[in-house]
Amino acid sequence: MPAYTTRRLVPLVGLLCLLASCGGKEGDSDDSREHEERVEKVEVSTDPAKITPAMIALGDSLFHGKIGASSCQACHGVGGNNGTAAPSLTDAEWLHSDGSLDGIYRTIKTGVMAPKKFSSVMPPYGGFVLTDEKTIAVASYVYSISHK
Repeated sequence: MPAYTTRRLVPLVGLLCLLASCGGKEGDSDDSREHEERVEKVEVSTDPAKITPAMIALGDSLFHGKIGASSCQACHGVGGNNGTAAPSLTDAEWLHSDGSLDGIYRTIKTGVMAPKKFSSVMPPYGGFVLTDEKTIAVASYVYSISHK
């Protein structure tokens, strides 16, 4: 192996070893642990009075697949009212909850494994990974289009 290649590889290997030894639970900094605790302790309120325009906007973006990997509109329809695989979310008929913000939130979290009128199941979180913050945002959006 030429000398110039060895001179380049030795520092690179050393850097890789250093980076590999920095991982792991014991090496976590206090800042990263504090961040994890904050993320895990997101308070979710199912009080409709606490719905903000920002929550509805986030939920709208998630519902319509503008951000994240989810797209609730694929089954419930673009406006939540003309789905072919799932029920309307804009009328007074609720098949799997009472239509309250809490009921909608719980349905999103647990999914619908035994649909009453449609043949398609809804996996928990619509089949995507959603944080509590995103879940309550989607629930807030659905609540807003169903309780005008």
